[in-house]
Amino acid sequence: MRVQVLLVAGALLLVPRPARPQGEPRGPEFRVNSYTTGNQGGFAPSYCLCQQGAAIAADPAGNFVVIWHSIDQDGSSYGIFGQRYGASGLPLGPEFRVNSYTTGHQRNPRVAVSDSGGFVVVWNSEQLPGGLDDAFGQRYDGSGAPVGPEFRINTAITGISWMPSVASDSAGNFVVVWQGDGSGGPGIWGQRFLSSGAPLGSDFRINTYTPVGGNATVAMAPAGDFVVVWDNQTPNVGHDIFGQMFTSAGVPVGSQFRVNTYTTGYQEKPAVATDAAGNFVVVWDSGYQDGSQWGIFGQRFASAGTPLGAEFRVNATTGLTQWSPGFGIASDADGNFVVAWYDSFNGDPYGGIFARRFASSGMPAGPEFRVNTYTTRRQNYAAVAADGPSGNFVVVWRSYLQDGSKDGVFAQRYGQIFPVELTSFRVD
Repeated sequence: MRVQVLLVAGALLLVPRPARPQGEPRGPEFRVNSYTTGNQGGFAPSYCLCQQGAAIAADPAGNFVVIWHSIDQDGSSYGIFGQRYGASGLPLGPEFRVNSYTTGHQRNPRVAVSDSGGFVVVWNSEQLPGGLDDAFGQRYDGSGAPVGPEFRINTAITGISWMPSVASDSAGNFVVVWQGDGSGGPGIWGQRFLSSGAPLGSDFRINTYTPVGGNATVAMAPAGDFVVVWDNQTPNVGHDIFGQMFTSAGVPVGSQFRVNTYTTGYQEKPAVATDAAGNFVVVWDSGYQDGSQWGIFGQRFASAGTPLGAEFRVNATTGLTQWSPGFGIASDADGNFVVAWYDSFNGDPYGGIFARRFASSGMPAGPEFRVNTYTTRRQNYAAVAADGPSGNFVVVWRSYLQDGSKDGVFAQRYGQIFPVELTSFRVD
């Protein structure tokens, strides 16, 4: 018998159902940090060049961990702190400190989770002479217990290694990328690790175009193939978004490629996410491309690196500024994805966190929606993570004065990126 595929979205036009909020929120927004003195996820001293907000990662079962830097909580300037959650949204244990070295600044954290729930946190630590930053990491098992001591990621220790980013495959093998110095001078660098924490070879250069890039971030498919994206800074011209693909063995796939097709002005602060097959999506800030200051744009790619369709605009509202998706993209196993960003115009008096869901085809799965319900003072610097199989996702962001003392970290849980009523079903 011939199998016919029907879109449930079409069938639903014939079946009345109650309206539900965009994004399918699960419960109210909630505070992540339990320590509320000073800044969590923000910054205090003007000389601190810090990545703002929090980082988040989720395992396939929907458990997730949020990591941020906190001022003076470890007794000496910034420290790295975290909180684990079950899929229900309930905390798993108390807030915990990640860094064991506490002198000076520990900042700019990122996190990656394996299928078993084990995770690795990376950050900058002022452990070089003169207070320069190295990249350090700490591994954890699925129960949240530290595995071994904190460890240095970069091989070269003669210059700065800045803003590390980490991604993990399903087995817990992971790769860390950073901007700054490696074993061969300035650039975008990476280091691969086994799930045991043992380095796989030495650090390797990622960029081939020589001007120093920044804002490097990495995404890894379950089988271990990975892609790195960054913004390449051309003096007096602007920025573009570049990428480089690698096999699970760390071998480059093809050459460095430019992601954006619109090249006027500045394109910067990219984020990237992969699906189970290794297809990936890159999003970034673009200046004046949408006609009004900053907007969010994206490009989809097949696992072979071939662009899928044209560059597209993420934000529907274009007044003033929509920007900083630097942590703000997550994908489910099928390639449906969600993007979150800061919006200065869209009905939130101080600027708020907005998001939009997309089908794997790149088509929007509904309009953009506001994430934060607390709208007093600013909410910005969003990050998002999704569990791969179901596509349930969590958005975290920085909120000013909501916890009673400067910046705090807040979050909102959601149902599927691509709701079940929009998926297809089979009729015999």
